Amino acid sequence: MTKMKRLMVTVAAAAGLFGLVAVPQAGAEQVDGQGDVQVHTLAGGIKLRPAKVGAAHRSTAGVAGAQVAEADAYLIESAAFGRCWDADLGTINANGTIMALWDCNVYAANQAFYITRNPEGYLRFQNVQSGRYLEADGLNLGQNGTKVQLWDFQPGGKNQWWLDTVNPEGYLRLQNPANNRYLTGEGSVGGNGTRMQLWDFMAGAKSQWWF
Repeated sequence: MTKMKRLMVTVAAAAGLFGLVAVPQAGAEQVDGQGDVQVHTLAGGIKLRPAKVGAAHRSTAGVAGAQVAEADAYLIESAAFGRCWDADLGTINANGTIMALWDCNVYAANQAFYITRNPEGYLRFQNVQSGRYLEADGLNLGQNGTKVQLWDFQPGGKNQWWLDTVNPEGYLRLQNPANNRYLTGEGSVGGNGTRMQLWDFMAGAKSQWWF
């Protein structure tokens, strides 16, 4: 192979690799929510736990630009308490839906979430049953104990964005960029109905670990 051919092959290979890893340019204009892409694994290659919700529950409008009937939904479980995120059925039909931990049920639409990543690199969690998004309550962002709830989609709402990282034990931590605190199961007992809140980073605290 001539030097020129070798050079062309090298350039083509590099271009292909760049196409796989390229991210949106910092100055690129984005319409919030329109550039989101559905994800199947999170930071560190953690595989999501599929929910088994039927097509009857998949009535939420627009997930990552795809038909919801084709979108996958998942459960998120607490490493400390062995219970899953659960949108309170008593308040699920309105903004401010209470979020708690409850025995995991792969058939429960109120425990199932569509998960997308926005162009800024953060996750969004959309509840299958209500179509509303997991967020930190904007009224008390400045303190520990910030309430976590479901709310309508808020364009540019950083309190609905979540940064996923993996700790050395292999579990997720989910950090909210609106106040840099971490998603936490309240208290140490962890029974059904345990509230979800934001709290400062706590080393070794399994109540801040998820999978």
